Amino acid sequence: MAYRILTTCSSFGKVDPKTLSLLEDAGFEVVNNPHGRKLTKEESLELMPGFEGMIAGTEKLDREALANAPGLKYICRLGTGMDNVDMEAAREMGVVVENTPDAHVKGVAEITLAGILTLARHLHLADARLKNGVWKKHMGRLLEGKKIGLIGLGRVARHLVRLLQPFEPEICAIDPYPDTDFAEKYGIKWVEKDELMSQCDIISLHIPYTAENDNYIDAREFGLMKDNVMLINASRGGLVNEDELFSFLSKNTQAFAFFDTFRQEPYDGPLTTLDNVLLTPHIGSSANETRIEMEMAAARNVINHFSK
Repeated sequence: MAYRILTTCSSFGKVDPKTLSLLEDAGFEVVNNPHGRKLTKEESLELMPGFEGMIAGTEKLDREALANAPGLKYICRLGTGMDNVDMEAAREMGVVVENTPDAHVKGVAEITLAGILTLARHLHLADARLKNGVWKKHMGRLLEGKKIGLIGLGRVARHLVRLLQPFEPEICAIDPYPDTDFAEKYGIKWVEKDELMSQCDIISLHIPYTAENDNYIDAREFGLMKDNVMLINASRGGLVNEDELFSFLSKNTQAFAFFDTFRQEPYDGPLTTLDNVLLTPHIGSSANETRIEMEMAAARNVINHFSK
């Protein structure tokens, strides 16, 4: 039997067709997302029936979508976040769900560092204004020696710590499952949430989206932050109250934020009107090497599952 696999991420196999060939050579029939972008709920409902396996992007795979694909036996999330999949419904329907937890790490860590450096020297403002005929020098600040707070010390945050070493920062962290050996090696201090919020020059989020983490940073947390803080979120949307972020940045023009992920994507909200925010369209893993590694991992997961 030739199992049919649907890939719903927008660009599977486009960076390197070897990822498609790996599946096809193993006997799978592969159908790619025909829209070339994130699927709407209606498009998912239309496309999913008739497939045994799926390599999924960030589209919503709720109970209705899963029930609409009765032959579906396996989903591999291209990436690490699983919050778009109704895991309880998947278990009830006998659908195995996996992800690719390692492949995105370098890409997301590097874009986090890129966002920090861009904000520190106001590169986004200098570029935009120069292109509009305005020659204006922006006075930035160095990254060297700054106090950086990491909310979560998982794979991405640990790689970010390694990238940050030449800048000799002071790093503190919060994590419910502290990696004490890593923290000791890199001199990371474990702190409480309020201490991190109030004392850090740069705050970077590295936690998954869950119901408990919804609006993890809200009005109370913004009230604790320095008025020139940098807030970074290349993790997941929904971790920060975006309305409160807009209010905070509007009042504190020396504060900056870099966001690559949003509660609702595509994002077109009021943050787009502010100079002191850098916004990118969820591109943390959009590096050739990262994308190939993620897709190859997903393809191998599919092959392994259906070979059992």
